[in-house]
Amino acid sequence: MKPPVPAPKKAPGFKLTGGISRRHMLIGLAALVAEAGFWSNPLFSNAQTAPVPTAPPQPSPEATAFLSFSKRITGHADLKLETASRMEAAMRKTYPDFAAQSPKLAALLQNEQDPKALLAAATDAGLRELTLAIVAAWYTGTIGKGQQAIVVSYAEALMYQPVADGQTVPTYCNYGPLWWTKAPPEIRVSAPVEPAAAPVPAPATTGTPEPKAKIL
Repeated sequence: MKPPVPAPKKAPGFKLTGGISRRHMLIGLAALVAEAGFWSNPLFSNAQTAPVPTAPPQPSPEATAFLSFSKRITGHADLKLETASRMEAAMRKTYPDFAAQSPKLAALLQNEQDPKALLAAATDAGLRELTLAIVAAWYTGTIGKGQQAIVVSYAEALMYQPVADGQTVPTYCNYGPLWWTKAPPEIRVSAPVEPAAAPVPAPATTGTPEPKAKIL
Protein backbone atom coordinates (compact mmCIF):
# COMPACT_ATOMS: atom_id res chain seq x y z
CA MET A 1 0.00 0.00 0.00
CA LYS A 2 1.38 3.30 -1.06
CA PRO A 3 1.67 6.04 1.52
CA PRO A 4 -0.74 8.97 1.04
CA VAL A 5 0.61 11.78 -1.06
CA PRO A 6 0.44 15.08 0.86
CA ALA A 7 -1.60 17.82 -0.77
CA PRO A 8 0.46 20.63 -2.36
CA LYS A 9 0.84 23.64 -0.16
CA LYS A 10 -0.79 26.84 -1.34
CA ALA A 11 1.35 29.84 -1.77
CA PRO A 12 0.88 32.27 1.08
CA GLY A 13 -1.70 34.90 0.15
CA PHE A 14 -0.90 38.65 -0.03
CA LYS A 15 -2.01 40.04 3.29
CA LEU A 16 -1.83 43.67 4.39
CA THR A 17 -1.46 44.74 7.97
CA GLY A 18 -2.75 47.80 9.75
CA GLY A 19 -6.37 47.38 8.69
CA ILE A 20 -5.70 48.33 5.01
CA SER A 21 -7.21 46.02 2.41
CA ARG A 22 -5.95 45.33 -1.08
CA ARG A 23 -8.90 47.29 -2.48
CA HIS A 24 -7.94 50.40 -0.51
CA MET A 25 -4.35 50.09 -1.70
CA LEU A 26 -5.47 49.90 -5.35
CA ILE A 27 -7.73 52.91 -4.91
CA GLY A 28 -4.82 54.90 -3.42
CA LEU A 29 -2.51 53.96 -6.29
CA ALA A 30 -5.16 55.00 -8.82
CA ALA A 31 -5.55 58.35 -7.08
CA LEU A 32 -1.78 58.95 -7.20
CA VAL A 33 -1.66 58.13 -10.90
CA ALA A 34 -4.57 60.47 -11.60
CA GLU A 35 -2.94 63.28 -9.61
CA ALA A 36 0.35 62.85 -11.45
CA GLY A 37 -1.45 63.08 -14.77
CA PHE A 38 -3.36 66.17 -13.59
CA TRP A 39 -0.25 68.16 -12.70
CA SER A 40 1.60 66.98 -15.83
CA ASN A 41 -1.02 68.76 -17.93
CA PRO A 42 0.65 71.91 -19.39
CA LEU A 43 -2.47 73.94 -18.68
CA PHE A 44 -2.10 73.42 -14.92
CA SER A 45 1.68 73.15 -14.68
CA ASN A 46 2.09 76.56 -16.28
CA ALA A 47 -0.33 78.02 -13.76
CA GLN A 48 2.03 77.09 -10.94
CA THR A 49 4.97 79.05 -12.36
CA ALA A 50 5.49 82.64 -11.27
CA PRO A 51 4.36 85.20 -13.86
CA VAL A 52 7.12 87.02 -15.68
CA PRO A 53 6.99 90.76 -14.88
CA THR A 54 6.18 92.84 -17.90
CA ALA A 55 7.41 96.34 -18.60
CA PRO A 56 4.88 99.13 -18.00
CA PRO A 57 3.24 100.47 -21.15
CA GLN A 58 4.98 103.42 -22.70
CA PRO A 59 3.02 106.70 -22.64
CA SER A 60 1.66 107.96 -25.91
CA PRO A 61 3.08 111.11 -27.54
CA GLU A 62 -0.29 112.78 -26.95
CA ALA A 63 -0.07 112.12 -23.20
CA THR A 64 3.49 113.46 -23.07
CA ALA A 65 2.47 116.65 -24.88
CA PHE A 66 -0.56 117.00 -22.60
CA LEU A 67 1.72 116.75 -19.55
CA SER A 68 4.04 119.46 -20.88
CA PHE A 69 1.11 121.79 -21.48
CA SER A 70 -0.37 120.99 -18.05
CA LYS A 71 2.85 121.77 -16.23
CA ARG A 72 3.12 125.14 -17.96
CA ILE A 73 -0.52 126.21 -17.57
CA THR A 74 -0.78 125.19 -13.89
CA GLY A 75 2.69 126.26 -12.84
CA HIS A 76 3.31 122.88 -11.16
CA ALA A 77 6.37 121.06 -12.46
CA ASP A 78 5.78 117.94 -10.31
CA LEU A 79 2.73 116.59 -12.16
CA LYS A 80 2.85 112.83 -12.79
CA LEU A 81 2.89 111.32 -16.26
CA GLU A 82 0.62 108.43 -15.21
CA THR A 83 -2.05 110.85 -14.04
CA ALA A 84 -1.64 112.92 -17.19
CA SER A 85 -2.18 109.81 -19.33
CA ARG A 86 -5.46 109.00 -17.58
CA MET A 87 -6.56 112.62 -17.74
CA GLU A 88 -5.78 112.94 -21.45
CA ALA A 89 -7.81 109.81 -22.19
CA ALA A 90 -10.73 111.14 -20.11
CA MET A 91 -10.59 114.48 -21.92
CA ARG A 92 -10.97 112.65 -25.23
CA LYS A 93 -14.12 110.93 -23.97
CA THR A 94 -15.63 114.07 -22.47
CA TYR A 95 -14.82 116.59 -25.21
CA PRO A 96 -15.35 115.22 -28.75
CA ASP A 97 -13.12 117.85 -30.37
CA PHE A 98 -10.27 117.46 -27.88
CA ALA A 99 -8.22 115.21 -30.19
CA ALA A 100 -8.29 117.91 -32.88
CA GLN A 101 -7.63 120.81 -30.50
CA SER A 102 -4.84 119.15 -28.47
CA PRO A 103 -2.08 119.72 -31.08
CA LYS A 104 -3.07 123.40 -31.19
CA LEU A 105 -2.54 123.67 -27.44
CA ALA A 106 0.92 122.09 -27.69
CA ALA A 107 1.86 124.56 -30.43
CA LEU A 108 1.26 127.47 -28.04
CA LEU A 109 4.12 126.51 -25.73
CA GLN A 110 7.14 128.79 -25.77
CA ASN A 111 10.26 129.06 -23.65
CA GLU A 112 10.07 131.07 -20.42
CA GLN A 113 6.28 131.28 -20.66
CA ASP A 114 4.29 131.70 -17.44
CA PRO A 115 0.70 130.49 -16.98
CA LYS A 116 -0.76 133.98 -17.49
CA ALA A 117 0.99 134.42 -20.84
CA LEU A 118 0.00 130.93 -21.96
CA LEU A 119 -3.65 131.56 -21.09
CA ALA A 120 -3.54 134.81 -23.08
CA ALA A 121 -2.15 132.93 -26.08
CA ALA A 122 -4.85 130.28 -25.75
CA THR A 123 -7.51 132.99 -25.58
CA ASP A 124 -6.24 134.57 -28.80
CA ALA A 125 -6.33 131.13 -30.46
CA GLY A 126 -9.93 130.51 -29.37
CA LEU A 127 -8.92 127.80 -26.89
CA ARG A 128 -9.60 129.59 -23.62
CA GLU A 129 -12.49 127.37 -22.49
CA LEU A 130 -10.58 124.17 -23.19
CA THR A 131 -7.52 125.51 -21.40
CA LEU A 132 -9.55 126.41 -18.33
CA ALA A 133 -11.12 122.94 -18.42
CA ILE A 134 -7.64 121.41 -18.22
CA VAL A 135 -6.75 123.60 -15.25
CA ALA A 136 -10.00 122.68 -13.51
CA ALA A 137 -9.31 118.99 -14.13
CA TRP A 138 -5.92 119.16 -12.40
CA TYR A 139 -7.24 121.17 -9.45
CA THR A 140 -10.35 119.05 -8.83
CA GLY A 141 -9.16 115.69 -10.14
CA THR A 142 -12.45 115.43 -12.05
CA ILE A 143 -13.33 115.92 -15.70
CA GLY A 144 -16.83 116.88 -16.73
CA LYS A 145 -19.90 117.59 -14.64
CA GLY A 146 -22.88 115.73 -13.24
CA GLN A 147 -23.36 112.01 -13.65
CA GLN A 148 -21.03 111.95 -16.66
CA ALA A 149 -18.07 113.27 -14.66
CA ILE A 150 -14.91 111.14 -14.62
CA VAL A 151 -12.75 111.08 -11.49
CA VAL A 152 -9.12 110.77 -12.55
CA SER A 153 -7.33 111.50 -9.27
CA TYR A 154 -8.58 112.51 -5.84
CA ALA A 155 -5.57 112.62 -3.52
CA GLU A 156 -3.41 114.35 -6.16
CA ALA A 157 -5.89 117.16 -6.82
CA LEU A 158 -4.00 120.46 -6.75
CA MET A 159 -6.66 122.18 -4.64
CA TYR A 160 -5.39 120.26 -1.59
CA GLN A 161 -1.74 121.25 -2.03
CA PRO A 162 -1.80 124.74 -0.38
CA VAL A 163 -2.72 123.22 3.02
CA ALA A 164 -0.91 119.89 2.61
CA ASP A 165 1.63 120.82 5.30
CA GLY A 166 -1.01 120.90 8.04
CA GLN A 167 -4.14 119.19 6.68
CA THR A 168 -4.58 115.91 4.87
CA VAL A 169 -6.92 115.19 2.00
CA PRO A 170 -10.51 114.77 3.29
CA THR A 171 -11.46 111.14 4.13
CA TYR A 172 -7.77 110.17 4.20
CA CYS A 173 -6.01 109.19 7.45
CA ASN A 174 -3.08 111.36 8.41
CA TYR A 175 0.09 109.20 8.39
CA GLY A 176 -1.98 106.01 8.06
CA PRO A 177 -3.37 103.93 10.95
CA LEU A 178 -2.89 105.26 14.50
CA TRP A 179 -1.76 108.60 13.11
CA TRP A 180 -2.87 110.37 16.29
CA THR A 181 -0.07 108.69 18.23
CA LYS A 182 2.55 110.69 16.33
CA ALA A 183 3.49 114.34 16.60
CA PRO A 184 1.56 116.65 14.24
CA PRO A 185 3.43 118.18 11.30
CA GLU A 186 5.22 121.46 11.79
CA ILE A 187 3.31 124.61 10.97
CA ARG A 188 4.96 127.16 8.73
CA VAL A 189 3.33 130.14 10.49
CA SER A 190 4.26 130.75 14.13
CA ALA A 191 1.55 131.43 16.67
CA PRO A 192 1.30 135.05 17.86
CA VAL A 193 3.07 135.81 21.16
CA GLU A 194 1.38 138.18 23.59
CA PRO A 195 3.78 140.91 24.77
CA ALA A 196 4.71 140.87 28.43
CA ALA A 197 2.82 143.35 30.62
CA ALA A 198 4.78 146.31 31.99
CA PRO A 199 5.54 146.08 35.73
CA VAL A 200 3.22 148.15 37.94
CA PRO A 201 5.21 150.66 40.04
CA ALA A 202 4.79 150.54 43.82
CA PRO A 203 2.81 153.44 45.40
CA ALA A 204 4.85 156.31 46.82
CA THR A 205 5.20 156.53 50.64
CA THR A 206 6.08 159.44 53.06
CA GLY A 207 8.10 157.30 55.45
CA THR A 208 5.55 157.83 58.30
CA PRO A 209 3.75 154.67 59.40
CA GLU A 210 0.00 154.83 59.01
CA PRO A 211 -2.04 154.60 62.26
CA LYS A 212 -3.70 151.27 62.80
CA ALA A 213 -7.45 151.14 63.11
CA LYS A 214 -8.75 150.75 66.68
CA ILE A 215 -10.71 147.61 67.45
CA LEU A 216 -13.99 148.43 69.27
